[in-house]
Amino acid sequence: MTDKRLQSLRDVYRPGVRVELIRMDDPQAPPPGTRGTVRGVDDVGSVLVDWDNGSGLNVAYPRDRCRILVGEWSPRVREQIRAIRATGETNMFDVPAVQAIANREGYHDLVLYLVDHKRAYADFILRGDR
Repeated sequence: MTDKRLQSLRDVYRPGVRVELIRMDDPQAPPPGTRGTVRGVDDVGSVLVDWDNGSGLNVAYPRDRCRILVGEWSPRVREQIRAIRATGETNMFDVPAVQAIANREGYHDLVLYLVDHKRAYADFILRGDR
């Protein structure tokens, strides 16, 4: 795994990103279609995932594959948004203030999510869960 490829994987598979398993070459693998939340990418390029079915097996590129689920929220991100909203400290559309509160409270999933998903966040604030 080259440093460039490793950084590319880390840029794509950020903590909090939701994924769906396509294939995994392991007898203990969750079934294809299982969804999960990315924890990060390790130094050998494996994507660390908390699978919704409780499995913790990593996606070892290039042998294993998963795809990013655009617009699907991590349950932790939803919980963190609700916790900040419940404080009443800020207008929820003030993204920098929400990020500051999230950082202070240790809601790192939300801090990272807001970097790349401001539009989906605003939609969630306006419409809630769908």
